Amino acid sequence: MIDLHVHSSYSDGTAGVEEIARKAREMRLKAIAIVDHSIELHFGLTESKAKLRQIDIDNASSLYGLKIYSGIECGINAIGEISLPDFDFDFVIASVHEPVYGEDYYRRLLGCMERYEEVDVIGHPFSKLFGFDGRMAELDEKVLDVAEQLGIAIEVNSSHKSPPDHFLELCRGRKILYSVGSDAHTLAKIGDVGWSFEKAKKYMTGAKLFNP
Repeated sequence: MIDLHVHSSYSDGTAGVEEIARKAREMRLKAIAIVDHSIELHFGLTESKAKLRQIDIDNASSLYGLKIYSGIECGINAIGEISLPDFDFDFVIASVHEPVYGEDYYRRLLGCMERYEEVDVIGHPFSKLFGFDGRMAELDEKVLDVAEQLGIAIEVNSSHKSPPDHFLELCRGRKILYSVGSDAHTLAKIGDVGWSFEKAKKYMTGAKLFNP
């Protein structure tokens, strides 16, 4: 009954915060997170936009009696860096948003995880929507080792259908955190997290659901 990855019109989503909250209430969700793209994109969430969005979040949360987290999704660049506006977010997702393959992908991911204590969740890992291939099983284990050590959640993303099963299989019995998200950019996709919970039930046997 939660969806921790929803985009609003403060970045590239099609709906405002109040519309999203109303739809989430109709879907009988208990909590959602508005997680807009960050400032590495021209339409991303600046500090000033984050402050305005927070007002909308507070008003919508009060109006609909819904827990709404204020999040951000930062793209991980070629050297594992993210761009984060100066704002006190409830949590930060870091994701690769361009075609990167094999060892280069792992280098970005691990570099970001080890560099930024602000990062709480790795978004849509190994997404085929960006053409990822070149799996390296040893580095899969390394990603999970670092995630477990640092308390960084692995997102199970219904829109991207990621991570793939071979990675999720490695999560069995691990004491890691996982997050669930629809990655909705439209009202119709809000709460569409059935795939995420199905995979989590099957593979996240020793894990805990991320709670911002």
